[in-house]
Amino acid sequence: MTTAEEDIIRAECEEWAGGLLYIDSNESRDELRDRICANPDAWWRILQELIAHAPDDQVIQRLAYAPLRMTLECGGERLLREAVSIARTSPRMASAVKGWPSRSTNDLYPLFGRAFVVETLIRHYSQPTGFDFWAWEMARDLIEDDPAEAWLFVLALVHRAHEEGVLHVVAAGELEEFLLAHAADFIDRMEEEARGNSRFKSALSYLYVWGLSPELFDRIEAAAGVQLTRRAVT
Repeated sequence: MTTAEEDIIRAECEEWAGGLLYIDSNESRDELRDRICANPDAWWRILQELIAHAPDDQVIQRLAYAPLRMTLECGGERLLREAVSIARTSPRMASAVKGWPSRSTNDLYPLFGRAFVVETLIRHYSQPTGFDFWAWEMARDLIEDDPAEAWLFVLALVHRAHEEGVLHVVAAGELEEFLLAHAADFIDRMEEEARGNSRFKSALSYLYVWGLSPELFDRIEAAAGVQLTRRAVT
């Protein structure tokens, strides 16, 4: 590919980054895909540079929306794995790979791995930049779609939440949402964890789970070892 041809690709990518281009028909989508698939590596080189220097997540999502998504699709498993490898040390690339519309958690979570997503979400809560919000979205998908993995994920979050303020956020967020959705199936494991894990027991004290059945609420309150907030009686 000549320098002139790469300059054309770069100019188009910069227009996507600036919000000047969008997909307005199946024809325009197919035309863009055909051009990217003709040389996905050239598009990939330029997109990597633009993503690395993106000033905010809005620019990243504009690039992810069509150019990056199609580049990774055209490049196949090789480019996706390269992108995931870069994402492990680049919050910008991680956000771009998750993309918008969001790439399926079922596809990406096994590639990213639990530890990486946990680390990213803890960073999102302790030092928010906007580039790590995708991990929050992925956690919600796990809670809804994969309770067994979500349980392990929540335990890992509690373990990594060293700051009390972050533990509070995790408890009121992922832990609370998980228990509201799945307490009936995980109540025994929750109680066992609280008996042997003081950090987890402390996290239970932050919960607002009065929407659960009285029996489940009472068991969670007993596991927490403190009185939990109850629904106001009117």
